[in-house]
Amino acid sequence: SEMCIRDRMILLGKSALLSVVRVACAITLALLWTVPVGVAIGMNRSLASKLQGLFQILASIPATAVFPIIVLIVLKLGLPIDVASITLMLLGTQWYLLFNVIAGAYSIPRDLVEVADLFKLRGLTKWKSLILPGILPNLVTGLITASGGAWNATIVSEFITYEGKILKTTGLGALITESASNANFKLLIASTSLMAFLVVLINVTVWKRLFRIASTRFKLEE
Repeated sequence: SEMCIRDRMILLGKSALLSVVRVACAITLALLWTVPVGVAIGMNRSLASKLQGLFQILASIPATAVFPIIVLIVLKLGLPIDVASITLMLLGTQWYLLFNVIAGAYSIPRDLVEVADLFKLRGLTKWKSLILPGILPNLVTGLITASGGAWNATIVSEFITYEGKILKTTGLGALITESASNANFKLLIASTSLMAFLVVLINVTVWKRLFRIASTRFKLEE
């Protein structure tokens, strides 16, 4: 009926909005630690050779392997299931960002680093003139991959079966999983199509523009 279509549209819109917020939260949290840590490792080449292997081992552990522990902690603390959902997205996306930031910082020409040290550039000035232009192309590449990983993680993290109980939150990932399990093909097609549309839209309007800026305006030359 017309009412059912309207209700479905409202549900899809609300689910899409909440999933976008969770993806944005996960990527923001990942950026908060991966950028400073990645820069610190990448600009210290001896440290990079020591720590990069450790991070590669940690990154090889599937996020889904530790997800039951995260869910247990969230339930024990009485936190919303959204916390577990965002945490799984964070675990699945942070390594893309870290390794790209390390690569970007590592590739900053040593001559430019020495000049920055000679002129005693520190803090925000050093970040604006040297570090940000040096890592931005790699960072944007990491963001594109991380965003895709976060959207994939919504399907696993927003609708959880734990100890025979279903824990779910409102989101496109939950909608896809639930409609698939209930054989609601109309809702499954609509929610899957909407997610695909959002991923493409964000790639075109946000990440491609950022990549263009990073490749042209922010470019270090010796």
